[in-house]
Amino acid sequence: MYAGSRTPEKIDVSHTNLYPITLDLTNDKQIQNMIDMIYAKHKRLDVVINNAGYGLISSVEHGDEEEMKKQFDINVFSIFRVCKAAIPYMKNKDEDRVIINIGSYFGKVSFPLFAFYSASKFAVEGLTDALYHELKVLNIRVHSVLPGFTKSNFTDSNLIKSLHTFEDENSYSTILHTFPQLMKNINNGGEPVTVSKTILETINNPYADKRVYVENASYKPSFIKDELTEDEQMIYRFYNLEVESMNIDNAELKIAMDAKEILLREYVNPPKMEYLAKMCATNKTKLNTAFQNVYHVTITNYVKKLRLEKAYLILKEQPHSIGEVAQKVGYMHQGNFTKLFVKKYGIHPKDLMNQNC
Repeated sequence: MYAGSRTPEKIDVSHTNLYPITLDLTNDKQIQNMIDMIYAKHKRLDVVINNAGYGLISSVEHGDEEEMKKQFDINVFSIFRVCKAAIPYMKNKDEDRVIINIGSYFGKVSFPLFAFYSASKFAVEGLTDALYHELKVLNIRVHSVLPGFTKSNFTDSNLIKSLHTFEDENSYSTILHTFPQLMKNINNGGEPVTVSKTILETINNPYADKRVYVENASYKPSFIKDELTEDEQMIYRFYNLEVESMNIDNAELKIAMDAKEILLREYVNPPKMEYLAKMCATNKTKLNTAFQNVYHVTITNYVKKLRLEKAYLILKEQPHSIGEVAQKVGYMHQGNFTKLFVKKYGIHPKDLMNQNC
């Protein structure tokens, strides 16, 4: 089943050539009937993709009570409704089943005027986390796929703006001044086919991460993959939003972000410092300075952090030998890997692996 995104609450599924009807995602009976009809026709339900959603653009001050509730009704509660109806038909301990919840970068970091939309997308991540563990015993994989800015009609047909906010220039003039640039960045994002390919790859990969970010040439999620904090102000600067002064010029910021993007991709066998500097169009000294000024960590320690975090995920979610995991993340010596792992997480990798067997 695929719940597409057009108007906020009603989804046209006639393009499936199965059921020429409009599905109201706020109506649990309609959802149940749809699931029943699909199963009656095909005698199986392998994949569910929850993609319906829209964005409420408003200051919190001007948030309309009914619109706030509707934002969550569509973006969050519709997923609960679809999953509740689908799970009984997906239980099968002999075959893999998959639920994909379409999240967003806005489910990891929010922007001004996107409080309600981002809160709903943060909720999708929480829902996915719970379902991921809850349904694992039923052989149903649950993932969230997080697209970034993508070329689509989302800003034209799937955003609802608060007129009160946009008319209140005395209070929000600085934010409203940057808003057109944000909309332009969204509309000039990556190709939709990249999102489709990522979804298909996730469905076909039994070892896919719980949370899958969509990479694209225009806006890569390298700076969002980490649990944020130090990155938030840089994200605002990247999208030309007003931020507090960081004493970091744009050239230095670009060097650091380019380096981080490369390291996220090649942390197992990272390029030597001289080569990494060339890839970032700078020299070794400027590279080190920029990276530490922006991320408050040396490149060497950052690579160690990436390796250990990836190892933690592998040990927690997939059965592997410790030596195999060490090699997967770039450590040739198991003893060195184990020592660093225990220092960072306070638990032996073998104990962590045993906890999840």
